[in-house]
Amino acid sequence: MFTHPKTPKRLFQCSLLSLAIILSACSTNKNADKRLLGEDVLDQTVSQQAARTNQPNNVPAEVNKALLDNQSLNAPSAKGSYDRFDVSVSNVAARDFFLGLVNGTGVNVVVHPEVTGSVTLDLKNVTVDDVLRVTRDIYGYEYRKDRGIYTIYANALRTEVFQINYLDVQRVGVSDTSVMIGRAQTSGNNNSNNSGGNSGSSNDTANLLGMIESAQQQRSNRNSSGLTPGSRVQTMNRTDFWASLEKTVTSIIGGETESRQVMVTPQAGMVVVTAMPHELSAVRDFLERSELSVKRQVILEAKIIEVRLSEGFEAGVNWGAISGQITAAKNLQDGFDLNTDGSTEVGEFRELIRNNIYTDSDGNLQNLEVPVRERVGGTIAGLIQVGDITKLLSLLETQGTVQVLSSPRVSTVNNQKAMIRVGSDEYFVTGISNNQTSNAATTTSTPSIELSSFFSGISLDVTPQISERGEVILHIHPVVSEVTDQQKVFTVGNEQFSLPLALRGVRESDSIVKAANGQVIVLGGLMTESTNNVDGKRPLLGDIPVLNALFKTKNKAKTKTELVILLRPIVVDDRTWDEQLTEAQNSMRDMGDTYRSQ
Repeated sequence: MFTHPKTPKRLFQCSLLSLAIILSACSTNKNADKRLLGEDVLDQTVSQQAARTNQPNNVPAEVNKALLDNQSLNAPSAKGSYDRFDVSVSNVAARDFFLGLVNGTGVNVVVHPEVTGSVTLDLKNVTVDDVLRVTRDIYGYEYRKDRGIYTIYANALRTEVFQINYLDVQRVGVSDTSVMIGRAQTSGNNNSNNSGGNSGSSNDTANLLGMIESAQQQRSNRNSSGLTPGSRVQTMNRTDFWASLEKTVTSIIGGETESRQVMVTPQAGMVVVTAMPHELSAVRDFLERSELSVKRQVILEAKIIEVRLSEGFEAGVNWGAISGQITAAKNLQDGFDLNTDGSTEVGEFRELIRNNIYTDSDGNLQNLEVPVRERVGGTIAGLIQVGDITKLLSLLETQGTVQVLSSPRVSTVNNQKAMIRVGSDEYFVTGISNNQTSNAATTTSTPSIELSSFFSGISLDVTPQISERGEVILHIHPVVSEVTDQQKVFTVGNEQFSLPLALRGVRESDSIVKAANGQVIVLGGLMTESTNNVDGKRPLLGDIPVLNALFKTKNKAKTKTELVILLRPIVVDDRTWDEQLTEAQNSMRDMGDTYRSQ
């Protein structure tokens, strides 16, 4: 009797609990079935790319018939050109030699009327093409095969047009890293006072067409009387492809004369050369190799990371421990190549072998020999072979708090500087002078203030050189700068001025490293220490007037941070873009799985 009134309440509570469980289940199922928009887009893109790659070339029947007819017509000639035979002649007229060479073979040969001279050869088991190549290299008789017909040219001056696909641009890139210890005397030109770390931001950019050395010399002369030098590294990258091409081709043909000429037309992308056949052959080989070289492309993936070091790692990131963790992670395709001891000169490399012990899948201890390339200097430089940079980030988190400052990604071609800059420019006072105006009664002082912009943020410029084997030599110049206000009081004449001057903190390095395709380059060792005030108080008691100082604490906490730059060059080939799409698809799929599991 007394429990009956409580029954509806219990029933209501059970109903609410059941409803909550049902709604939770519905919500879970809803997330489980939901796909991210990026997943669908990437899946569709990868499918379309795979379909284009694997699409068969369906040739129309009419085209097949025409090709087969032409093949049947040219069959005797083609067969004859690949027949092997012996050749032995002595002082035979060149015209008679070439005509008799194909006699009875079904191969068509046309000899230019100006062909003269004699030929002496003794060759065994050769084809028509082999013989013609020998006569071209030895006697200078150039030949050309077009539609199954060989045309033999005289060993005389000829004109040939070469097509080169390249931009008609001229570029100059300058990276300047400098440390000025002090100033001996005041310079009259305040523009010369700026030093250190501004990549490509000097007035030299106005001298892109060959005047840069003169401008740098003038600036050096201005600074020499006023600055006490510390250290300085200047790197200049100049590209004037067409001028360099014309100069090189002219040297190959032995210089321009009344008969030999080189004409370059950058707008049309053409090079016209008049020279002897063997010289034209050398020019052709050079241009083909040059075009392949300048068109090599590399994708540069960079991460600029700040690691707030935990207790026990105040000396910096322990790269040896990370090396062991990467090796112990069992993947033998991963490895570590690190500089640590500082016994070689800056820019020098030396080969070492590091033995690493790991446990294989069967539980047996194995020894892995990792080739080590050491480089030393102001920063620690190393090479890591990892499939994913995020794997390295997770290892860095074991030694401190990791903050990714920037993740730039840029693509550039061979020997062309690529630059990324993220931040802001702010103007600060960099010069002040006093102009006095006097009259019979008073003297008026008018200050003249000069303002200059300072960059605060992250900049990275990289210049790659890509070899035929896919190895990359990189000039890397990262700069992380932070500019804050600093009030300075000056007395000019009889007046005091309080001016906001720039206090600039810079972390910067300038390195040249070598890496294989896909290796991760590590630049570390750029450490800073900051001191923060940590105030504390007891609740309530710390708010009592007069007595609150007795219940408050003031401490200073020191924090060390290390700047780490990770750079991964990926040389572009036929498979690169497909691999990048697949990698993006896998990353998006992992994000979707994480979202659906919540």
